[in-house]
Amino acid sequence: MAISVRYYLFPKESPPLKLSRRLVEGLTNGSDAMPQYANTQQKAVGVVLENEGGKPLQINQTHGTIWRFDADGKITGGLDEALAHTMNSLDHVEPRSGTVVSLRPKLSRKKLEDEFRWEPSSADINLIIRDIWPKTKADRLEDAKGVSGKRPPLTYDAKYALDEISKSFWNIGNQISSLKDPSLKGFIFEARTLGGQEREFRHLYEALAKMGEDQLELSARKRSGKGVWHAVVEVVVQRERFTETVRVIHERCDGRKAAVIAARRLLVENAHLFDESVSLETSVMTDLEWEVLAFPGA
Repeated sequence: MAISVRYYLFPKESPPLKLSRRLVEGLTNGSDAMPQYANTQQKAVGVVLENEGGKPLQINQTHGTIWRFDADGKITGGLDEALAHTMNSLDHVEPRSGTVVSLRPKLSRKKLEDEFRWEPSSADINLIIRDIWPKTKADRLEDAKGVSGKRPPLTYDAKYALDEISKSFWNIGNQISSLKDPSLKGFIFEARTLGGQEREFRHLYEALAKMGEDQLELSARKRSGKGVWHAVVEVVVQRERFTETVRVIHERCDGRKAAVIAARRLLVENAHLFDESVSLETSVMTDLEWEVLAFPGA
């Protein structure tokens, strides 16, 4: 059973709007904005859906959040503040005596609930249900608009072509990553040679050569431990049906040894975040690997 999430905006004194995944991703990573709501607070609803055969089967859960739009119509500042309260609310401090306890988690939870959460009414949920399973055209909610350039429509034929082409991408990556350095050098040279001979596929052969070069550089970096490395701690929360990385703590380091030391320190500094529903995943990686992961907002 596949899980997906849809988002809706409930502006003050106007009908609710449907938010595309592209717009939500742009708002959360700071690449998009809604200047029409600048310097306001607006209610949003996330809807977790169970899907079967690509179609929504039922609503698993809903959660209401309050988005704070800044002067440019962006919400990243408010999201960072809400995240800070979320992490503080998970903070468990051992009491220094039998009567002294930390009030910080309780106060953070209260601020989070008061300023960044709201409970959608049954009428609000019904509007969402009608949009997800419309019986008439009027049931569908209008799409919200951001400021980033509008994507051209993805037709069924185009999506099918991309799906068919990309089916073997994982195998391409696996094959290249399995090659030793001498084989990689030969692979890169031959790919570029074939690109010059089979001109209709020259862009594909060049892409293969670039992938080979990246793998060769990664191999050299791991062997030497030199260059730019990152110490990474991911804060992962276990939801009802899925896990979610809610925060990524990282530090740029000079070399692998420095990254390992930094990762140990980051793990100790953030150990208080560990909980029965929160895990900390620690790793070190080169900047090449870090760029591939591309954690939003990290």
